[in-house]
Amino acid sequence: MITFKNIKISKQVLEEGIPLPVMYFEDETGQDWYKLRDEKWQGENCFIAVGADGFISTWSDNPNFLTLSEGVSIYEISREALPEDVSEHPYSYANGEFVKFVQPAIEVAAQQKNTLLSQAADAIAPLQDAVDVDDATDEELASLKAWKKFRVALNRLDLSAAPDIDWPAVPE
Repeated sequence: MITFKNIKISKQVLEEGIPLPVMYFEDETGQDWYKLRDEKWQGENCFIAVGADGFISTWSDNPNFLTLSEGVSIYEISREALPEDVSEHPYSYANGEFVKFVQPAIEVAAQQKNTLLSQAADAIAPLQDAVDVDDATDEELASLKAWKKFRVALNRLDLSAAPDIDWPAVPE
């Protein structure tokens, strides 16, 4: 199985007929990527590219289709070992183990709160403009009050209770 850790660009060569330079890579032990791939790849397994953060950045059945960049490590693995949902969910990889990333509930709640605050700001702005120029209808005044109450309720939420947060209802 091929393991190619902590890639760095070893050289860039202008080759005839190719408009951009060809980049050559070596790993932390000085192995040349193309030489290693050509000598050891048997076409039976797949490959993953793992960033310095430990997360899988790309994967492919063919190592020629991996995105290579400095700091990435390449691992050849059996197709059966690759998680079925690797293209839908982020995974980290270390010591031969895949770990599915699950975003902490408090971060999900913070994102939801920010989305709702943005939605409230978008609704409030034109309503407040109508009030500011003394041209608001009774319906607009009621809507403005409802959106502002909603925004106040959002800002009073305790996100540490995530995922069990009693979210305020979005105004109609």
